[in-house]
Amino acid sequence: MFRKTRKRSNIPYWFKDQSLVELPPRPITLTRICEHLLFWVWNGYSAYNALDRVLRVDPAIPPDPDLFKLMDITHFGTTVVLFYLYGYLVVPALLSSLVYYRSTRKIIWPKVVYVAFAIVAAFMLFNVYDYYLFTYVAEHFKPEPAYVKRYYDLLQLAGPLGIFTNYSLVTFIWAYNLSYMLLPILIRTIREAISWGVESLEQKEQNQILIQNQLKLLQFQINPHFLFNVFNNILALIQRTNQEAAELLRRLSSMMHYTLHDTNQSFVPLIGELQFLENYIEIERSRHFDPDKITFTKTGDPGSFTTPPLLLVTFIENAFKHGLNNCIDEAWVMIELLINVETETLQARVSNSVSHQISTPSKSGGVGLVNARKRLDLLFKPNTYLLTVNEQANFYEVLVKIPLNRIKHNAYDTSYQLSNH
Repeated sequence: MFRKTRKRSNIPYWFKDQSLVELPPRPITLTRICEHLLFWVWNGYSAYNALDRVLRVDPAIPPDPDLFKLMDITHFGTTVVLFYLYGYLVVPALLSSLVYYRSTRKIIWPKVVYVAFAIVAAFMLFNVYDYYLFTYVAEHFKPEPAYVKRYYDLLQLAGPLGIFTNYSLVTFIWAYNLSYMLLPILIRTIREAISWGVESLEQKEQNQILIQNQLKLLQFQINPHFLFNVFNNILALIQRTNQEAAELLRRLSSMMHYTLHDTNQSFVPLIGELQFLENYIEIERSRHFDPDKITFTKTGDPGSFTTPPLLLVTFIENAFKHGLNNCIDEAWVMIELLINVETETLQARVSNSVSHQISTPSKSGGVGLVNARKRLDLLFKPNTYLLTVNEQANFYEVLVKIPLNRIKHNAYDTSYQLSNH
């Protein structure tokens, strides 16, 4: 007998809990771009005033224009580079390590080493950068400002890697380079901390909504009024033909079994979900005198996919409720399901007639549609699904397009694994 083997994850062990370690990327918007531009305008203006003061040979004489341009451009450029490298790589790594340690009391050593290496590397690179920058300035600009001479002498004495041997040089590197980064890094740190707090609250709220939806599915998986009508139909059919009654009862039994035993997972085999919908439609067909007014088509192979359970039945149930049961003139319901194997998507188009004699409330603002949107938002990432409503004078149509999960078979394990979108 083969033993069941677990699929080995490619995610490093310190990334197992994504909610603690990594935040989803924020979208780049015009507002964010404008905020960054305004911040760098202010930062550049502050640096401009500071350099204008320290690069003067005499307080009454403006600094050399070429010297000022060189120092201003190099200082501003290195500040921008360091801000984005530290703000988007080092600071998140440091904060995620602290959050993970606070939660689990475990140290993420690769990240700790990464942060420590980034700090040492920044000091070392700035040491080399400042050594050659101040050497160039001292040799090409005469007379040299006292500010330049003071640090030039220190750098010449210590050398391009003097941070490893001269404490005074480390202090200078910190004061001249990294101190300018304290405010940007502090802003980034606060932003990351707020993001974690917001994500945590949103995750808790989403978990509560999912739990409530699951309880509602267990309690109200089939409308009691619908069951009442079905049992009445079964009673009427038994009086005419046992064969039809038996088939209707078989479909109802299959639906009950599916909703009670097969829908306790977030994703279920698509073939079972489609069978449930087909049973539901056939039972509805048996309730009407003109079953030809109900059209159901299914295209594509569902065998290798999974889908959220009981997601489409809301739209189909509304179509019968408002398209056939609530109309006294010519009424119809049309349901089209398309499984696209290449794009791994399921598209459902549910249409129904709208009565001219009986006014019905707008379904676009209905509770069922609102709850369906919320559930789609919780199940799928933004921009990966489609839900549109087309409401006209004589018909109502809902178009739903969702991504499917493909079942991955394991030769040593008969269970299936999901490839998450």
